Amino acid sequence: MLNVKFTKISIQLTTLLFLFGCSATQVMQPPLFDVQPVEEQRGYYSEDEEIDCASTYTEFIRQEGNLFLFYVEVKNNTEDTLAVYSAGIYLEVVEEFNDQNNQNADRFFAVDPAHEIELIDKQLNEESNRHDNATALNIFFGVFGTVVDLVSDIENKGEAVANDILWTGANQVDEEIYHSDSKRYLEESKNFWMNEMLNESYVNPGDTVSGLVYLPYSYKAQIFKVVIPVCGFPDSYLFRQVQTN
Repeated sequence: MLNVKFTKISIQLTTLLFLFGCSATQVMQPPLFDVQPVEEQRGYYSEDEEIDCASTYTEFIRQEGNLFLFYVEVKNNTEDTLAVYSAGIYLEVVEEFNDQNNQNADRFFAVDPAHEIELIDKQLNEESNRHDNATALNIFFGVFGTVVDLVSDIENKGEAVANDILWTGANQVDEEIYHSDSKRYLEESKNFWMNEMLNESYVNPGDTVSGLVYLPYSYKAQIFKVVIPVCGFPDSYLFRQVQTN
């Protein structure tokens, strides 16, 4: 089993915010599953005389809501650059153990990290615009309130103006904290998708690329396989899922 390094960011929160278009109205939690390999996972090295163009490895990490998290590695055994497309990896339901080539089987493709990064960039831009607008409004209302108090006939005018300034300053401090926290979270999320997930990669001869992959799954499946398309001859790995609640 390979060690998997995770960032400090909560993957569960990242999943809830960015993955797979999760509905905010969903109340019921998905059932929990135990997932175990049906057969021993193949390693990198084989005693076969013929060497495949790529060696792969996959390992189930855990369930996160409506997604299974897997660790995937691909090693390039050729003398050419090998393209690996993480969004092409998929989970396929196996209806019959002895018949794993059902062309009509349900397939669930991996969440595309590039798409998630694009969404985060959009949210970063929206947060920047929101912050600029909130700051401008805060200054406007602060100045407006100060001017109104200055030209008014109220008693304790100086105290009222001082309160306007304090109120504006306190609001801006809160805004800066909120903006800083939001921006930091989004940047950490982006870093997670860029560095921890298996992104589209071009692997040099003899090198290995690895990362995490999120796969949707079927609640009703008992056996499924994870298919890693490489070199036109996909590697597949059988797993059994058992509901535990």
